[in-house]
Amino acid sequence: MSTAAKVGGFFLVVLVLAGLLIWRIEDLRIGRTPAKKVSVEFKDVAGLDAKSTVRLAGVRVGKVARIRLTPDGKAIIDMDLDHDVELRQGASASIANLGLLGEKYVELVPGPVGAPELPEGTVLKGDIPVSFDQITKLARDIEVDVKDITRNLNSSLGGPQGEERLRTIIDNIKVLSEDLRVMVASNRGNVDATVANLRDFSEGMTKLVDRIDKLVAANSANVTQGIANVKDVSGKLDTTADNLNQITGKVRSGEGTIGKLIESDETHKNLNDTLVSVKEGVAELTKALGAVNKTRFDLGVRSAYLSRFSKAKGSFSLDVFPPDSPRFYRVELTTQPFGRRVDSTTIDKTTFPDGHVEVKTTEETELKDELAITALLGYKYNAWALRAGLIEGRGGLGLDYNTLRNRLQFSADIWDFNRPNFSAHAAVTGRYYFSPSVYVQGGWDDILNHSREADSIFFGAGLRWNDDDIKYLLGTAGSAAVSRR
Repeated sequence: MSTAAKVGGFFLVVLVLAGLLIWRIEDLRIGRTPAKKVSVEFKDVAGLDAKSTVRLAGVRVGKVARIRLTPDGKAIIDMDLDHDVELRQGASASIANLGLLGEKYVELVPGPVGAPELPEGTVLKGDIPVSFDQITKLARDIEVDVKDITRNLNSSLGGPQGEERLRTIIDNIKVLSEDLRVMVASNRGNVDATVANLRDFSEGMTKLVDRIDKLVAANSANVTQGIANVKDVSGKLDTTADNLNQITGKVRSGEGTIGKLIESDETHKNLNDTLVSVKEGVAELTKALGAVNKTRFDLGVRSAYLSRFSKAKGSFSLDVFPPDSPRFYRVELTTQPFGRRVDSTTIDKTTFPDGHVEVKTTEETELKDELAITALLGYKYNAWALRAGLIEGRGGLGLDYNTLRNRLQFSADIWDFNRPNFSAHAAVTGRYYFSPSVYVQGGWDDILNHSREADSIFFGAGLRWNDDDIKYLLGTAGSAAVSRR
């Protein structure tokens, strides 16, 4: 089996796996019971997108098919639910989050058990959860209330009226103190007993102090040595303090590296200029990262079968669409069923005994079993797109025309103008998109060399993933991970 056939087989396997992946992403209902159509009306659906999941008791039972606006400015969400989901009178819906920062989804409450079942096409009233803005407003209201309390305390305790209130509080304290004196007098016996206990405690403390004095006397040598060590440490601290004073004096006078750094105006100026440059660099970096975040990427893979030669040709492509620009860039890796042509020129010089020199130039063409690279710069204008650059490793041009709301595309390409013994390589292609991700294609390859039987009719299929597909796939993977936990 040739390498081209192996590569074709590999791309066929990739197409099958990618088809399964698209079937999973697009949630195609091939061979399944038609979905049940139910709609929900919300005042606000911020953060919810088409293809978001619909859950009942935390179990995924459908997806959001479409989001549309009503004439009065409300949002209607059309949902495709599994056929076995039953919604009864009293059913409701709300928008919830998977975790603190998880994706948003629609949570259904089926209604009381035993209630009549809702017919298909019913429009439910949706509840909106408390938003972060509402929490912020509540915190701001609490702040206003605290300020009002502080203002009221100031008005209550400030001025002559406040002084009168404070004087009343002091009089009440005096009355309380007098009552306390009377209480102590009536409990004099208990107070005397407490004083006697304190006297016994004092005698015990005196005995304890005597014991401590004896202990110190017995260890006077150790105490003396400790005091000497303290004096030694104190002397060293004095020396350290003097050294610190000298260092701070030099710094204050601008001596040494640190002193120049602190006291020099030029150093301050250089440091400020450096900080300004860093700030400008961070601003430029933030701007560049913002532009990269808005850039759109499309990944694609396709395969075509050349009917005349019974050979397959596959391609893997990456399209880059800068923000707010009609330009786009395309890079492709394409298999070459007949091999990639490599032209080489060999020059041989021969010097004869009589002194004359003959030069022989040999041009060779070799076909290598390698991938070819396509690198194009494109420009879109309405339904047309012009491309120029390398096509399968050779200079060329391309033109695209889209119609039927971008579901049907016609393309014409021409490249390899220096092709030996043949005219330039030209091809026309038509593509029909069943969805934004799946399409079939057909066309006529190498049409300028029909007389040499180098042309061929081809047909095939392809897949394409845009940013929304990739984000949805990542969100689905995150939801599966949360469900497993």
